[in-house]
Amino acid sequence: MRINVEGQVVYFIPENEREIQELNELWQKIIVCEGENKRLLPMGVFSPGSTEAAQFYIEGAKPAQSPKKVIRYMCTICNRFEEHPAGEAPVCCGQAMIPMD
Repeated sequence: MRINVEGQVVYFIPENEREIQELNELWQKIIVCEGENKRLLPMGVFSPGSTEAAQFYIEGAKPAQSPKKVIRYMCTICNRFEEHPAGEAPVCCGQAMIPMD
């Protein structure tokens, strides 16, 4: 990826399909349709030749949440199956369904 600096404007210029996708992902995280856009803030130190990359923090970004594990449950009375997050056993026919996974 090429980076051009012209005065107060920085251009990130992707040079292949992977970089286009990564730049688009960054763009989607920073741009907000309603309200204020997020900002990139420099983090740590960048020293050419001794550090591999420059790091930036996305101000106001929410940390990524890992998806909850989904478990398949079965009712032993009517043989009905349902999928629910782990630890949240559903009730069917008056009793808790049993996990199948």
